[in-house]
Amino acid sequence: MTTRWTAPSIFKHSVADMEITVRLYGLLGKNVAGHDSLKGMKVEMPDGSTVRDLIAYLSIPREKIGIASVDGSLVKDTRVLTAGNFVRLYRPISGG
Repeated sequence: MTTRWTAPSIFKHSVADMEITVRLYGLLGKNVAGHDSLKGMKVEMPDGSTVRDLIAYLSIPREKIGIASVDGSLVKDTRVLTAGNFVRLYRPISGG
C-alpha cells in the first residue's frame, strides 16, 4: 500500500511525485498507519522533498529521530530524496 502526501503550500516543491520506501525502527513505527515492521511502507512525496519533510509527514516529533539513512548512507534531515530511495529512521541511541 502506498500512502500519498500532498505538500502544504509552505513547501516549494514541484507537483510531480516520487515513491520512496521508509522503514521505522524501534517504537517509531508503532503509531504510523500502514507501516509494516519488516517491510516498511511506500510513501509518495513531492519531488524535492527532504528527510525532514518525510518525518513531518509521518507525524514523528523530530526529537524522536536519532539517525536517518538513505540507501544505506547516514544523512542529515536536509537531504533531498529522489524516487526509489530507501529511508531508514532510528530512535536516538544512548547507554553505556
